[in-house]
Amino acid sequence: MKYAALTAAALLTATSIQAAEIGATGISIGASATSEYNVDAENMTLEVTPSMGYELWGTDLSVSTDLMIYNDEFVFMDVNPTIDFKVGYGIWDNAEVYVETGYDLEMEDMSDVIVGATFSF
Repeated sequence: MKYAALTAAALLTATSIQAAEIGATGISIGASATSEYNVDAENMTLEVTPSMGYELWGTDLSVSTDLMIYNDEFVFMDVNPTIDFKVGYGIWDNAEVYVETGYDLEMEDMSDVIVGATFSF
């Protein structure tokens, strides 16, 4: 019964919130929450990912971070998060080139700069 209740709770709390536009400013905000239960390790986690974006001349600028809220106990802000930055430019409707990096607030160090392309089909 314990596993059934935990599974039901995890399924109900795992959600994604769609980004919302702030007027006609081009700024969007959003968040997603992921709740998981590892049956083998008997470990429950809750992670929230807030994000903000801005569209300028076809270029998407975004910033986000992963915040661990619960890991078998309340752990919010025990460790400073990494802030992720991304700039993407849509070439066609199904292709994008991007540059992304991050800044680790715990180690006070910048992540690697990654340049890439995505294709959707």
